[in-house]
Amino acid sequence: MDRITRSFQLVSQSYRVLMQDSELMLLPLASGVVMAAVIAVFALSAGINEATIQARGPELYVPIFFLYVALYGVGIFFQCAVVAGATERMRGGEPTIASALAAASRRIAAIVIWAILAATVGVVLRAIHDRVGLVGKIVVGLIGAAWSLATFFVVPVLVLEDIYIGDVLSRSMDVFRETWGETFVGGASLGFASFCAWMALSLATLLLFSAIGMPAMLLFGTGAILLMMFFSAMQGVYVAALYRYATEGEAVSGFDRSTLASAFVEKRN
Repeated sequence: MDRITRSFQLVSQSYRVLMQDSELMLLPLASGVVMAAVIAVFALSAGINEATIQARGPELYVPIFFLYVALYGVGIFFQCAVVAGATERMRGGEPTIASALAAASRRIAAIVIWAILAATVGVVLRAIHDRVGLVGKIVVGLIGAAWSLATFFVVPVLVLEDIYIGDVLSRSMDVFRETWGETFVGGASLGFASFCAWMALSLATLLLFSAIGMPAMLLFGTGAILLMMFFSAMQGVYVAALYRYATEGEAVSGFDRSTLASAFVEKRN
């Protein structure tokens, strides 16, 4: 229960930091718009049909690879911008959308290279998943989960450290191992808060739908966009704070040191 309580305290503190620069929530919105445009272009031009889907050969995975590269590139770029903006605030600055985008733009080459690597891993796992049985799918899922943990700090490493791209993954893993060890406590709180918010929005929509009909769906769409913007931006603030604490060993502006420190569990040998 203490860990759950501390997790919610971290969410609350992330919220207070984000509210100082609420315009950062526009970055996830921009990311979503660009991703939607990429998917639309892909759907119109990829030429994938039922035959290629059934064959599951290179003619299917090659266009999927390029789609993954584009989506990863866009997503990581805007995540880097959010992390850069949040870090600027934590260092006492006054971030803007322009300054956050400029920070991400300075690392565009590294972002593109990482997007290609991440897309390669994603397509390989997807291809294996499509060809194995239940046990194989479980194994692939575990590998995917391990990859997610290993790359947890990739975004702040990409945008905040000027290091060789080949060292990005090892740096992310080092940061994770140094302080977090085997147990990650704090992140579940954001997922739970997001789940509760989506459930509340869904229930409110159902109640409104019975009263006003289809206009309730418009309200649901608006609420869904706002939730996406809010939780994506707050995730960036959260990761930026934990990364700075893990690498510098100090609390950041807007965060209580004891609460932040308790989000890390030392690895037991």
